[in-house]
Amino acid sequence: MSATQISLRDLLRSAAGQNVLSARAEAAVKGRAPRRTAGMDKGRTSLKQRAGHKDLLDALFDRVAPFYLADAEGRLVITSKAFRELAPGLFTGNGQPASPDETPNSLLVLFDQVDAKRRDVQRTDTISLGDKERHYISTHFPVLDDKDQIVGFGGIYEDVTPLSHATGKASEMESWLQDVIRSSSDWVWSVDHNYNLTFVSPRITEAVGIPSQALTGRHFFTLGRFEDDGGAEGIRDQMEAHRPFRNRSILMEGPEGEPRHILISGVPVFDDASGRFIGYRGTGTDVTRQFEAEKSAAQANSDLKQTLSELKRRNSELAVALERSQVADKAKIDFLAMMSHELRTPLNCIIGFSDAATQKIHGALKDSYVEYFKNIHKAGTHLLDIINDILDTANIEAGNVNIEALPVRVSDLVEEAANLVEPKIGNKGRIVRSKGKVAGTDLLVIADRLRAKQILVNLLGNAIKFTPADGKVGVDIALSRDDMVDITVWDTGIGIPADELVRVFNPFYQVEKNILVREVEGAGLGLAISKQLAQLMNGDLTVESTEGEGTRFTLSLPRAQPK
Repeated sequence: MSATQISLRDLLRSAAGQNVLSARAEAAVKGRAPRRTAGMDKGRTSLKQRAGHKDLLDALFDRVAPFYLADAEGRLVITSKAFRELAPGLFTGNGQPASPDETPNSLLVLFDQVDAKRRDVQRTDTISLGDKERHYISTHFPVLDDKDQIVGFGGIYEDVTPLSHATGKASEMESWLQDVIRSSSDWVWSVDHNYNLTFVSPRITEAVGIPSQALTGRHFFTLGRFEDDGGAEGIRDQMEAHRPFRNRSILMEGPEGEPRHILISGVPVFDDASGRFIGYRGTGTDVTRQFEAEKSAAQANSDLKQTLSELKRRNSELAVALERSQVADKAKIDFLAMMSHELRTPLNCIIGFSDAATQKIHGALKDSYVEYFKNIHKAGTHLLDIINDILDTANIEAGNVNIEALPVRVSDLVEEAANLVEPKIGNKGRIVRSKGKVAGTDLLVIADRLRAKQILVNLLGNAIKFTPADGKVGVDIALSRDDMVDITVWDTGIGIPADELVRVFNPFYQVEKNILVREVEGAGLGLAISKQLAQLMNGDLTVESTEGEGTRFTLSLPRAQPK
């Protein structure tokens, strides 16, 4: 209540005490007992007449705040105009009187509370006036006589709508400020001129596990250890110079004893009137996760740099090793080429002279000598084949093979290859020629004639070597769906185990593993060379085989359209 309302209450208590007593005495003389349902106009008129100042009281009651006076039985004796206007909004609803002359039940309940407590009772009310709400705080008090007995009740209503609105606005502003603080930092703090904490917001508990109340009164520099710009001495100098600071790092201890990295910012506060320094206010932000992430990133960056340095070192070593390997490889290729050339010249002489001797060009020889020269010729030819394979392998690896791809008739390739192989085995009709599903004999492929024939000679030679005398060897020609021509060399020989098929085209691969007891000669380079030559001609060489039943090698070459 305001001071004016308090004075009005005291005045009403004094005046009401005398007049209510007089009203009760008058009622006793006339022999009637006071009744709770007496009309409020009658009581009010009586009081005004006894006061002798009816006009003055009417003018006063019409201008003051809403108030009422009631006698000890709860009958309303005096009501102001403002109270009568406010009453419909205050006392509407179930159990309330329909007539303004009756005391509202809710007011009678308040009288009982005042009578029981013998002191003031306050309550708040919100009423709707039109489309607006008004808020009131009412004070209901006992009226006492000289013997401290209750002889009546009074009540004063104070309109606190502006204060309520201001309080609501203040609450909204406080909520807004709290949201801003939460979004910009974890907690706020303030210290006095001695740097003792006077306030710490509750959110600090999340960071350090200590209630904010327990931190109040502690010295600011006992919160933790400052880590940057001179540590505590650096920030102490700034604060003693009353300068603001921002994002100073302090290391605090978390709830489990773990380190917590906090960024502290603060501004000095001065008294508006005197300009005297009175302390600091600021914020604290927990950046532990950010610090750990940055530390982890820095460690990862350091590890990455170390790995990169190691990778560069290894790359340098690999480059040196590669250069050495290339030099060694070139030396090997050059050596093989040179040795092949040096070996082929005498071998050709040996083969030539042994062939002349077997044909008795220079005169008759004993049969035993003829057999010797035949063996010399056979061994020389075999050795020459091995040297040629080694030379081809070296040239392919070095990229020195020249491919002249031209249209070639397939039937010519097959026939020429068969004619080269059959004399070596002494069986002119051993190789079965078949066109398969190919119509006519004019089918052409794009290939290097010499290299394609070399592949077929190698395939036919292998087929004959690994096929018994009573077996069969043949050549099939067919068109594939991707406009390729398939030349298949097949046999009914020993076949190749299924788990060995993937290794057939590896250099030095041999079907018979034991080099000391195998019956078939060769270095195992022919199939590897044949596949590489086929791929150099934009074709391929594939194999199908069943152990004990035979093998099919298919040379696929691009088809050439006839002009």
